[in-house]
Amino acid sequence: MFPIQLSLVGNQRLILSTRGRSGFIKTLPWLRHAREFASNSKDFSISKTRNIGIIAHIDAGKTTTSERMLYYAGVTKKIGDIDHGDTVMDYLAAERERGITINSAAITFGWEGHRINLIDTPGHVDFTMEVERAVRVLDGAVTVLDGVAGVEAQTETVWKQADKHSIPRIAFVNKLDRTGAAFGRTVKEMWKKLRARPLVLQLPIYAEGGHGIRGVADLVTMETVLWDPTKIDGSAFVREPLVESTDPKLWEEAVRGRTALVEALAEMDDAIVEVFFEEADGEHLAVPAIALKAALRRVTLENKAVPVLCGAAFKNVGVQPVLDAVIDYLPSPLDRPPALATMRDAKTALIPLSEVGKLCALAFKVTHDPRRGPLVYVKVYSGKLPVRATLYNTTTNHKERANKLLQMYAREAEEIPVIQAGNIGVIVGLKDTRTGDTLVLANDTQAIKSNLQLNTIEIPSPAFFAAIEPDAVSEEQAIEEALRNLTREDPSVRVWTDEESGQMLISGMGELHLDIIKDRLINDFKCKATMGKMRISYRETCQAPGVASTVYDKEVLGKKSRAGCSVTLEPTEDPSNQITIQLQEDLADSLPHLTQEDIDQAIQTGYQSGLSRGAVLGFPLAQVHVKIDKLETFGAETTLGAISASVSNSIQEALRHADPCLLEPMMEVHAEVNEHHIGSVVSDLSGTRRGHVIGLYATDDKTAVQDTEVYSPPDSLHQDVDAYKAKQVIKAHVPLSSMLGYSNSLRSLTGGNGQFSMRVIGYGAMSKDRERSVVQEMRG
Repeated sequence: MFPIQLSLVGNQRLILSTRGRSGFIKTLPWLRHAREFASNSKDFSISKTRNIGIIAHIDAGKTTTSERMLYYAGVTKKIGDIDHGDTVMDYLAAERERGITINSAAITFGWEGHRINLIDTPGHVDFTMEVERAVRVLDGAVTVLDGVAGVEAQTETVWKQADKHSIPRIAFVNKLDRTGAAFGRTVKEMWKKLRARPLVLQLPIYAEGGHGIRGVADLVTMETVLWDPTKIDGSAFVREPLVESTDPKLWEEAVRGRTALVEALAEMDDAIVEVFFEEADGEHLAVPAIALKAALRRVTLENKAVPVLCGAAFKNVGVQPVLDAVIDYLPSPLDRPPALATMRDAKTALIPLSEVGKLCALAFKVTHDPRRGPLVYVKVYSGKLPVRATLYNTTTNHKERANKLLQMYAREAEEIPVIQAGNIGVIVGLKDTRTGDTLVLANDTQAIKSNLQLNTIEIPSPAFFAAIEPDAVSEEQAIEEALRNLTREDPSVRVWTDEESGQMLISGMGELHLDIIKDRLINDFKCKATMGKMRISYRETCQAPGVASTVYDKEVLGKKSRAGCSVTLEPTEDPSNQITIQLQEDLADSLPHLTQEDIDQAIQTGYQSGLSRGAVLGFPLAQVHVKIDKLETFGAETTLGAISASVSNSIQEALRHADPCLLEPMMEVHAEVNEHHIGSVVSDLSGTRRGHVIGLYATDDKTAVQDTEVYSPPDSLHQDVDAYKAKQVIKAHVPLSSMLGYSNSLRSLTGGNGQFSMRVIGYGAMSKDRERSVVQEMRG
């Protein structure tokens, strides 16, 4: 094979074929043609579609990698730079100002005859909801790992989110050009921290002296892939056979890595064993690359292993092979299990992917565009969604018309006539559809009658809130409209009004989340408002049983409305609230004007209303068990509204006699520190922050994973790696209120070397002194 030198010619970019074996040079068209190529339904079958996401910890290089993908695919004319604020994927003003991803942007482009729908997700813990709804509709994911920091806190979080939906993944170990980067150590951390079986497909080829990276050794094809240092955009690279005479040390490690790859695949895939003995005569190097790729695809789709690639996206090294791996190893929509849907009476059904089936689509994201209005992102699981179609929302039971269909390119869009099965697109014109809603055609009577709904998206409970006040009375309407749009865009944002103070309160996932909401209100929606001090969102419960009986008796529009209810309220250890209905008679018999289904719904509505506000500070109730002992009816005077009100009033009255108290959010904290900092960090967590230390373990603890050995290349080429020492991880349960500003404190205690992760594990009781101080603070 002859090496080929590639260059920029005129108004087109020439690159080596991504397969790199035939020496074929192809021309990629510029932006306009790339978009038409990406969205033309005639060019692609479902099997040639990839719905993928980029997931990782903040600052691991997700957006940097995404921008290179777009450039090499011919979608952009220049590589976007986060520092310069000209990235395609991070287009919001707040994203460019802070240099982080806030909004999960979607873009479509073509690569090697395939359509790739790419979603770049945030890495900050406050925007977990963005990752959750993106992962819900992805078929595969690229996990970007920082070669210096290794597997970081939020990487573990997003990995678990992908695990929940059984998303096949490949990994790209980034930033190997930086001092202290260690590819082998990062591979080991994947095995130890993520419980993922890594399969190393590449070895980094460093520049002389071990500084910087200039290419990779491909263990599948046994070739070197070297980027031309004179082409700083990384578009020119050369593939050559890897031979022992070129670099004996690299050859020796490549042979070791190829052997380990074949043996690891043989443990998980029977087909490669046959190839190994029948075609390769037991020689690891003789196993054909095409057979290895097929085996790698099978084990990846089955979530048995994770192919691992390496490079340095910022230095434009290693990104094209990642795109090849997306095509080779990640699934098409046809490779994923059928979508699961629920119907009336708790029945379930599988929705097989089919272009000729009935339409079934999931709305997974809503954004507000100043010119177009609400943009609803959908994934079509079955059938086709044509423009101007009349849709039925089985979640809200409303009809709506799809006025326009769009293919998104981050901020920009292209109008399209149809969204096919397996694809992601945007609908313009839907006013009532929200995140997690299911859409079918309005003439699909079977789906409407059975109330067919795809599994929805889990929305996390917000942990922080703040008051928001308009600067003038004339601003109230504008603020309310802006908040309606924000809560529709981001379901983890909640807005309510405090009954006692009359203040409008807004809640979110964290300090940065609320800060972004404030910025968007002022800058995007042009509202004039002031946001108050951020506070913790507590919960309330009872410490003793409480019993109450009330009768709701009011006249509504000249008609008598009456019902009575008796309830018993008890504390429980169960984190979710419980309800038990103990009625001696069928109420539908005594209330012929009401159906039993309507009565049950009215009871449920009253139950939820009663638990929505506690007796101490008005926070929602948690860890309680409600027993409805009796419902008193009064014939035609008993309405559904009266039943709901009587149940709610009885719960509120029982709570006043049940010794109410406050609960505070409890966090599971993992603080990773050097050994000589353990004492000061433990003292801070257990003393100042009122936490309880659960345990201590080392990051290289081999008992944390299975006994299976995994291959990881040595990191001896990097000068700082030998100085690496395993850190100690402190596990503790700490109140959320004590963790505010902890990142700065941990940096101070550890000289900048400590890092931590935390997640909500529930709500715990607080001391009476602490409760009194919280009540005093909240009531001013």
